[in-house]
Amino acid sequence: MLKPTATSSIYFRNPLCTISYHAEGYLQLLWTAVATTGPELQALYEHTLQALRHHRTGKLLTDHRQRQPLPLSTQQWIAQEWIPRAVREASYSHCAIVENQTPLGRLAARAVGEAVAIPLTFRFFSVPTEAVAWLAQA
Repeated sequence: MLKPTATSSIYFRNPLCTISYHAEGYLQLLWTAVATTGPELQALYEHTLQALRHHRTGKLLTDHRQRQPLPLSTQQWIAQEWIPRAVREASYSHCAIVENQTPLGRLAARAVGEAVAIPLTFRFFSVPTEAVAWLAQA
């Protein structure tokens, strides 16, 4: 798990997720295993969009290893509304996803990726260090 370090700063934190900016030029979402609702997830993604704009980065590392699977309606909202808006408003361009350890969790994340209809470069990883290395070269 990549925790905030001396080269990172916490932008937002709640029981669901910590959003931090890393000096290497990417934003990180570090999810917990807390169960949540669609509106809570949407609010967290709005904070993420604000952080992308604030830090002027289009790179995101999202660590899903502990995250609960997303409801279908939230998956659709992310793919059809949030991602296109983040691309437009924050030049969101690269997403490194550290995969969930459960089959259902992995399936939910991949379903969002498959539903994205705009240019966004994303890759799935099993460990955070590989995700960070990929973002560094992006």
